[in-house]
Amino acid sequence: MDKPGQPFVIRIHHDAGYLVLPHTHPQDEYITVLTGSWALGMGSRVNMAGLVPMEQGALGLVPQKMAHFGYAKVETMLQVHGIGPFVNQPIDPVFELTAKGVLAKPSLLKPGVPTSSIPPDCFRLNVGAHLQGERGEGIVVGALCSPANQFTQYWIRKPNGERFWATAKDLKPLP
Repeated sequence: MDKPGQPFVIRIHHDAGYLVLPHTHPQDEYITVLTGSWALGMGSRVNMAGLVPMEQGALGLVPQKMAHFGYAKVETMLQVHGIGPFVNQPIDPVFELTAKGVLAKPSLLKPGVPTSSIPPDCFRLNVGAHLQGERGEGIVVGALCSPANQFTQYWIRKPNGERFWATAKDLKPLP
């Protein structure tokens, strides 16, 4: 996957409601929806109205260096293939809220790195907050924020262990 000129095939799992923030790849990206319901949008800003639905079995191509984003309507498994290296470069800075603090995400596919520069309006909810959303109730286990897109999504774990993503406007605090 990281070797230049070498073919790669990877599978990427997304929980329901997950929005892949705008990013590019230095090589063409070929996408197959193995399970679930995916949507793909082109551009450097999140535009939910611009998403094109891709149901199970659908194939997609994102040309090299094309800014794009995606959305998993339900729990989804993608297969991505191409010629390496497979690098995921966010268009704008992305920050991750974890139990260990806030991290910067120079790649959406790799772990974040510690940062002292935390945008003030990124995370209104904390890890451990008990919430109710359209997909049920649970606690915040993480979050991602793109200040340039004015977009924050929270990762919620339900009491049965299932997980989903939602924005703060779609969540209501519980005692």
